[in-house]
Amino acid sequence: MPPELLSFLKDLAIVLGGLVALITFLSGVLEYARQGHQQRAQHFVQMRRRFLETPQYREILDLLATDDPSLAEVSIQEKRNFVGFLEEVALMVNSRIINREVAHYMFGYYVLLCKRSKHFWEGLDRDSVYWSVFRRFAAEMERLGERGAEPPKSLRF
Repeated sequence: MPPELLSFLKDLAIVLGGLVALITFLSGVLEYARQGHQQRAQHFVQMRRRFLETPQYREILDLLATDDPSLAEVSIQEKRNFVGFLEEVALMVNSRIINREVAHYMFGYYVLLCKRSKHFWEGLDRDSVYWSVFRRFAAEMERLGERGAEPPKSLRF
């Protein structure tokens, strides 16, 4: 075989090998991103289910809808757990595990009901440093709500 042909075949093999490596790398990156979306979606669905299916949370949500005075009688621990759950959502937003608009659409209403409730906060120090994540999250949910009543056209994880 002539040396020119061998050199050409060697160069061609290097280019093809590089191309195969690049395609393999890109498909790996795409699969990694797809798995990340899937994990975020699963985590979100689990959180949403936990929120809506926990009997104590459902009771609090029913009472918050009208700021029922009996909210003052809900145990302090149940109130802490409820606000703590909403802070978990805030932490997931801050960590970019949940999209901000998705959190607003799915939880913002409840966050604002809680923030505005007079009776819910009886027995809790609303201004405590320990609720600062909740207060910032509630302020953010209010800002997002002020943008308009229509949700974004496409919500996604």
